[in-house]
Amino acid sequence: MEIIKVDESNLEMISKFLNSLEIINDINKDVVLNGSYVFEDEVVGFLSFEEFNKIGLIRYFVFKKMVDHKIVMDLFNKVCLSAKKKNIDTLITLVVKEEAISVFRELGFTVADKKDVYIEEININDTRFKDAIVLKYSLK
Repeated sequence: MEIIKVDESNLEMISKFLNSLEIINDINKDVVLNGSYVFEDEVVGFLSFEEFNKIGLIRYFVFKKMVDHKIVMDLFNKVCLSAKKKNIDTLITLVVKEEAISVFRELGFTVADKKDVYIEEININDTRFKDAIVLKYSLK
């Protein structure tokens, strides 16, 4: 398995991968270009973030099949390096599924205080994400 940074040459392949997943509703090209993917004869996983000043919001973190923990770590570390180059200080994610929480905790994410999290100037507790757990990871 290899981990590859998304660029214009492989953007269409990643978009097709994301469109093939029922859980993805919309695909943002700029967000996809912030990502990297796991490739083994086909795309098997993808991780990317959206930029908000010095914060990166994990938007896509999906796998089609189980992969070794080391592959997930390598993918995460590659995306972290990319985020640092864009002067991102912190990665955050909104999680509702328990199994996803444990994956992010294994990567080093910690629980963030929801009262400090805003989406388009509205506190997260007043949005459709009010039941999500907010996790953060410092890149400093």
